[in-house]
Amino acid sequence: MEDKLEIQLLIAEDDLHFGETLELEFTDRGYNTIRVRSLAQFESVASHRFDCAVIDLRLGADSGLDLVKRLHALRPRCRIVVLTGFGSIATAIKAMKLGAVNYLTKPASVTSIEAALLGLDQDLADSPSKSVPSLARHEREYIESVLTDCDGNISQAARRLGLHRQSLQRKLRKFMPA
Repeated sequence: MEDKLEIQLLIAEDDLHFGETLELEFTDRGYNTIRVRSLAQFESVASHRFDCAVIDLRLGADSGLDLVKRLHALRPRCRIVVLTGFGSIATAIKAMKLGAVNYLTKPASVTSIEAALLGLDQDLADSPSKSVPSLARHEREYIESVLTDCDGNISQAARRLGLHRQSLQRKLRKFMPA
Protein backbone atom coordinates (compact mmCIF):
# COMPACT_ATOMS: atom_id res chain seq x y z
CA MET A 1 0.00 0.00 0.00
CA GLU A 2 1.33 3.40 -0.93
CA ASP A 3 0.44 6.15 1.49
CA LYS A 4 2.42 8.96 -0.13
CA LEU A 5 0.65 10.84 -2.87
CA GLU A 6 2.99 11.28 -5.81
CA ILE A 7 3.37 14.89 -6.90
CA GLN A 8 3.75 15.53 -10.63
CA LEU A 9 6.22 18.38 -11.19
CA LEU A 10 6.94 20.19 -14.44
CA ILE A 11 10.38 21.79 -14.66
CA ALA A 12 10.72 24.31 -17.51
CA GLU A 13 14.35 25.42 -17.61
CA ASP A 14 16.49 26.08 -20.68
CA ASP A 15 19.81 25.90 -18.81
CA LEU A 16 20.79 22.24 -19.20
CA HIS A 17 22.85 21.92 -16.00
CA PHE A 18 20.48 23.85 -13.74
CA GLY A 19 17.52 21.92 -15.15
CA GLU A 20 19.26 18.61 -14.47
CA THR A 21 20.09 19.71 -10.93
CA LEU A 22 16.48 20.67 -10.24
CA GLU A 23 15.26 17.42 -11.70
CA LEU A 24 17.64 15.30 -9.59
CA GLU A 25 16.94 17.23 -6.38
CA PHE A 26 13.16 17.06 -6.73
CA THR A 27 13.27 13.39 -7.76
CA ASP A 28 15.29 12.70 -4.59
CA ARG A 29 12.55 14.45 -2.61
CA GLY A 30 9.90 12.12 -4.04
CA TYR A 31 8.49 14.18 -6.90
CA ASN A 32 7.76 12.71 -10.34
CA THR A 33 9.39 15.19 -12.70
CA ILE A 34 9.09 16.05 -16.35
CA ARG A 35 11.58 18.57 -17.71
CA VAL A 36 11.17 20.73 -20.81
CA ARG A 37 13.39 23.42 -22.30
CA SER A 38 10.91 25.27 -24.53
CA LEU A 39 7.23 25.93 -25.23
CA ALA A 40 7.34 23.44 -28.10
CA GLN A 41 8.60 20.70 -25.77
CA PHE A 42 5.86 21.57 -23.29
CA GLU A 43 3.19 21.06 -25.94
CA SER A 44 4.35 17.44 -26.31
CA VAL A 45 3.68 16.79 -22.58
CA ALA A 46 0.77 19.21 -22.05
CA SER A 47 -1.69 16.35 -21.60
CA HIS A 48 0.04 15.21 -18.37
CA ARG A 49 -1.48 16.04 -15.01
CA PHE A 50 0.83 18.50 -13.27
CA ASP A 51 0.38 19.38 -9.60
CA CYS A 52 3.26 21.89 -9.53
CA ALA A 53 5.59 23.63 -11.95
CA VAL A 54 8.88 25.50 -11.77
CA ILE A 55 9.18 27.75 -14.82
CA ASP A 56 12.14 29.90 -15.81
CA LEU A 57 11.13 33.37 -16.96
CA ARG A 58 13.23 32.97 -20.11
CA LEU A 59 13.18 29.69 -22.01
CA GLY A 60 15.68 30.42 -24.76
CA ALA A 61 13.75 32.43 -27.32
CA ASP A 62 10.44 31.72 -25.54
CA SER A 63 8.88 33.56 -22.63
CA GLY A 64 8.21 31.58 -19.49
CA LEU A 65 5.19 33.83 -18.94
CA ASP A 66 3.62 32.35 -22.08
CA LEU A 67 4.11 28.91 -20.56
CA VAL A 68 2.61 30.07 -17.24
CA LYS A 69 -0.47 31.31 -19.11
CA ARG A 70 -0.79 28.09 -21.14
CA LEU A 71 -0.29 25.77 -18.16
CA HIS A 72 -2.68 27.73 -15.96
CA ALA A 73 -5.34 27.53 -18.68
CA LEU A 74 -4.89 23.74 -18.89
CA ARG A 75 -4.41 23.06 -15.16
CA PRO A 76 -5.85 25.92 -13.04
CA ARG A 77 -5.03 24.10 -9.78
CA CYS A 78 -1.35 23.62 -10.68
CA ARG A 79 0.93 25.56 -8.30
CA ILE A 80 3.39 27.49 -10.47
CA VAL A 81 6.61 29.14 -9.30
CA VAL A 82 8.49 31.40 -11.71
CA LEU A 83 12.30 31.63 -11.47
CA THR A 84 14.35 34.43 -12.98
CA GLY A 85 17.91 35.65 -13.00
CA PHE A 86 16.77 39.27 -13.11
CA GLY A 87 13.58 39.93 -11.20
CA SER A 88 11.39 42.97 -11.38
CA ILE A 89 8.15 44.01 -9.80
CA ALA A 90 6.52 44.31 -13.23
CA THR A 91 7.28 40.74 -14.29
CA ALA A 92 6.41 39.41 -10.82
CA ILE A 93 2.99 41.05 -11.00
CA LYS A 94 2.43 39.79 -14.54
CA ALA A 95 3.44 36.24 -13.51
CA MET A 96 0.99 36.30 -10.59
CA LYS A 97 -1.82 37.64 -12.78
CA LEU A 98 -1.20 34.80 -15.25
CA GLY A 99 -1.46 32.16 -12.52
CA ALA A 100 1.88 31.82 -10.71
CA VAL A 101 1.73 31.42 -6.93
CA ASN A 102 5.26 32.70 -6.36
CA TYR A 103 8.18 34.40 -8.09
CA LEU A 104 11.79 33.80 -7.02
CA THR A 105 15.07 35.24 -8.19
CA LYS A 106 18.07 33.06 -8.86
CA PRO A 107 20.05 31.78 -7.16
CA ALA A 108 17.29 30.05 -5.24
CA SER A 109 17.86 26.84 -3.34
CA VAL A 110 15.73 23.76 -3.91
CA THR A 111 14.47 24.19 -0.34
CA SER A 112 13.29 27.74 -1.16
CA ILE A 113 11.67 26.60 -4.39
CA GLU A 114 9.92 23.69 -2.69
CA ALA A 115 8.65 25.96 0.11
CA ALA A 116 7.26 28.35 -2.53
CA LEU A 117 5.62 25.45 -4.41
CA LEU A 118 3.98 24.14 -1.26
CA GLY A 119 2.96 27.59 -0.04
CA LEU A 120 4.95 27.30 3.17
CA ASP A 121 5.49 30.46 5.17
CA GLN A 122 8.96 30.15 6.53
CA ASP A 123 12.03 32.27 6.97
CA LEU A 124 14.30 30.97 4.25
CA ALA A 125 17.69 31.41 5.83
CA ASP A 126 19.47 30.17 2.72
CA SER A 127 17.96 32.86 0.49
CA PRO A 128 19.98 35.98 -0.34
CA SER A 129 19.98 38.70 2.30
CA LYS A 130 16.96 40.93 2.20
CA SER A 131 18.70 44.25 2.03
CA VAL A 132 16.90 47.48 1.24
CA PRO A 133 16.80 47.94 -2.53
CA SER A 134 18.69 50.93 -3.89
CA LEU A 135 16.99 53.98 -5.36
CA ALA A 136 18.34 52.97 -8.77
CA ARG A 137 16.64 49.57 -8.45
CA HIS A 138 13.32 51.21 -7.51
CA GLU A 139 13.65 53.50 -10.52
CA ARG A 140 14.35 50.55 -12.81
CA GLU A 141 11.39 48.58 -11.48
CA TYR A 142 9.06 51.55 -11.90
CA ILE A 143 10.27 52.11 -15.46
CA GLU A 144 9.75 48.40 -16.24
CA SER A 145 6.27 48.54 -14.77
CA VAL A 146 5.30 51.53 -16.94
CA LEU A 147 6.92 49.90 -19.98
CA THR A 148 4.94 46.70 -19.34
CA ASP A 149 1.71 48.73 -19.05
CA CYS A 150 2.55 50.27 -22.43
CA ASP A 151 3.14 46.82 -24.00
CA GLY A 152 6.80 47.66 -24.60
CA ASN A 153 6.10 50.88 -26.52
CA ILE A 154 9.08 53.11 -25.64
CA SER A 155 7.50 56.34 -26.95
CA GLN A 156 4.29 55.84 -24.99
CA ALA A 157 6.20 54.89 -21.81
CA ALA A 158 8.43 57.96 -22.18
CA ARG A 159 5.36 60.22 -22.40
CA ARG A 160 3.87 58.62 -19.25
CA LEU A 161 7.17 59.05 -17.41
CA GLY A 162 7.62 62.63 -18.57
CA LEU A 163 10.89 61.82 -20.33
CA HIS A 164 12.22 62.18 -23.83
CA ARG A 165 12.24 58.87 -25.69
CA GLN A 166 16.04 58.95 -26.05
CA SER A 167 16.48 59.60 -22.32
CA LEU A 168 14.35 56.56 -21.54
CA GLN A 169 16.34 54.45 -23.99
CA ARG A 170 19.60 55.55 -22.30
CA LYS A 171 18.20 54.60 -18.88
CA LEU A 172 17.13 51.19 -20.19
CA ARG A 173 20.56 50.55 -21.71
CA LYS A 174 22.23 51.61 -18.45
CA PHE A 175 20.27 48.99 -16.48
CA MET A 176 20.49 46.10 -18.95
CA PRO A 177 20.87 42.76 -17.12
CA ALA A 178 24.16 40.95 -17.60
